Amino acid sequence: MLSVILVSMLSSALLLSACSSGNNSSNNVKSTTGNTTSKAEGNGDDVKPAKEEPLTFTYFGNYDWWGLDAWGDNAISKWIMDNKGVTVKEVATGGASQAKLNTMIASNELPDLILMDRGPGVERLRAAGALVPLDEYLDKYPNFKQYVGDATLNLLRSSDGKLYQLPNYYTSTPNGNSGWLIEKKIYKELGSPALETFDDLHAYLKLVKEKYPNVIPLEIDTSGWGHRMIYTGFKENNPPMLVDHSVYTDGDALKPIWGDPAYAEALKYTSMLFREKLISQDALTQTGDQLSEKLVNGRVAVIAAGDAANLGRSPDEELKKKDPEDGYMAIWPIHKAGLDKNKITPNNWNSLGWNVNVITKNAKDPEAIFRFLDWMTGPEGQQVVWFGPQGVLWDSVDGDGIPIPNDKWTSMPPEEKDKIGLQSYNFVGNTTFIDGAKVKIEMTLPEDKRNWSTVQQTNVFWKTSMNATQFVNLDPLPDTAEGIAAQSVGEIAKEALAKAIFAKNDAEVDEVLAQAEKDALKVGFDSVLKFKENAWHNNQTIVGQ
Repeated sequence: MLSVILVSMLSSALLLSACSSGNNSSNNVKSTTGNTTSKAEGNGDDVKPAKEEPLTFTYFGNYDWWGLDAWGDNAISKWIMDNKGVTVKEVATGGASQAKLNTMIASNELPDLILMDRGPGVERLRAAGALVPLDEYLDKYPNFKQYVGDATLNLLRSSDGKLYQLPNYYTSTPNGNSGWLIEKKIYKELGSPALETFDDLHAYLKLVKEKYPNVIPLEIDTSGWGHRMIYTGFKENNPPMLVDHSVYTDGDALKPIWGDPAYAEALKYTSMLFREKLISQDALTQTGDQLSEKLVNGRVAVIAAGDAANLGRSPDEELKKKDPEDGYMAIWPIHKAGLDKNKITPNNWNSLGWNVNVITKNAKDPEAIFRFLDWMTGPEGQQVVWFGPQGVLWDSVDGDGIPIPNDKWTSMPPEEKDKIGLQSYNFVGNTTFIDGAKVKIEMTLPEDKRNWSTVQQTNVFWKTSMNATQFVNLDPLPDTAEGIAAQSVGEIAKEALAKAIFAKNDAEVDEVLAQAEKDALKVGFDSVLKFKENAWHNNQTIVGQ
C-alpha cells in the first residue's frame, strides 16, 4: 500500500535541480572525533581510529548526472572501509533518476539513504511514512548540532515538528561563485580603463566591439542567467535568488518582480546592450559547451555568470599556456553610479546549502547510518573526504584542524591524484570548514600553483555575497493551488525575460513587464505571494533576521 501511495504522491514532484550554518558553527575544529585520535594532534603516536561495527548501506542520488566513484577503488573509500567499517553501495540512476526512484517506490525497495532536493519530494516521502525521524540521534552524535546549528536544523523540520533531513554543503560563512570576469589581455591592451559602473561597462564594451570585431564584448551566461548579475547591480543588498521566485522585497511585503523599478532599469540596460550587439545574440539559446568554447579561445571580453568561479577556470588555464599574462580574472561587481559598491551582492548564501540526505525506513540500522554521516560532517571526516587520508597529500594539521600540504600536494601527477577519490564522497559537506581550509592551504602555495577558482572566490565572490537564509523554503507543494500557480508564473517570467531582452526600445520593455504582471495575477500569483510572504516571515522568526 505504501508504494502505491508514494507513486501517486511523487508522480508530479519536481525533484531535480540544476545545480550554509547555524549560530553554533565554528571553524575552530581539531583533528579529533569521538574516540578517534590522529597523529596530527601532536602526541607522536600512530593511533588508528576505532573501527565501528561493519555497516553496509545503499545510496541513491536523485539527479540524472549523479554517480559515485566505485567504493573501495580509491584511497578515500578504502580508508573508510578499513577504519570506519563502512561500505556504500550506489544505486545507479541510469541517467533517469526520477523514473528510477518511482520504480523503487513502486516495488517498495527504497534505498537506505537518498540525496535529493529539500522541499516537496522530501515532504511526500515523509507524509507517506517512508522516512526515519532523526531527532533522537542529535544529542547522541553531536557534530550536526555543533556545526549545522539549531537554527538551521529547525529550518529543516517538517510540519510535524520532526527532523527527517540532513543538509549537504551547509555553511555559516559567505560563499558563492557568481559574478563578473574579464579577459585580462584584452583589458590590458585597451588601456585598463575604469570598469566599475554600468556607464563604464557600456563604454568598454563599445571599445571592444570597435577594436576586436571577432570578440564578443559581453556574455550573460546560458539562458540569459547572467542578467541577474546586472539586476543586482541596480540596487543595494539585492539577493539574486529572489528572481527565482519572481518577487522583490518592499518593506515587509513581497511583490511581483515586474513592478520593481530596479528590475525594469536593469532589463532596459540589458536590452539596450543586446540591440547594440554588445551581448552575444545567442545568449538565450547557447549551450554550456558553446560558451566554454568561446572562453577557451579568448573570444569573450566580459562575462556575467552564475558559476563564474568554475566557468573561467579551464579557459584561464588554456590561455595561460599560450601567454602567462593572459587569462580571466574576477572583477568587483558592476554597479549603478551613485550606489555603494560594497552593497552590491551578485552572490547570496544560505545556511542550508545545497540539498539534503534522508534515511528511509528500509534501512536496517538507521542509527548507524546517522552515526557515519555525523562522523563525516565533523572535522576528521571532512579532512578525509575532501583532502584525502592523512599521509597522502598531508601529514599533519594546524591548530584549526586544517591539513598542512606536503610535497605531494603540488608534485603528484593528476592521474595519481585521481586515484585518491578527492571530493567524491562528501555526502554532508561542512562548507565553512572546507572553504576556510581551501583558502588557508592555497595561500601557502606558490602563486602559480594556487587554484584559480579559490583565488577568485577569495578575492571577490565571497566578499560580495549576502546572507539570504531568511528566503529559503518559499516554494509551495507543486500539486497545491499555490504550487500550480507558481509553476505558471515561472513560465510567464521566463517568457517575459526573453521578450524584454529582444525588445526594440524601453517603452516595449515596460509593456512586457506590465503584461507579465497582469498574466501572473490572472493565474493566481496573489495566493502565491501570500504563501511565500508567510513562509518568509516564519523563517525570519526562526533565524532571527
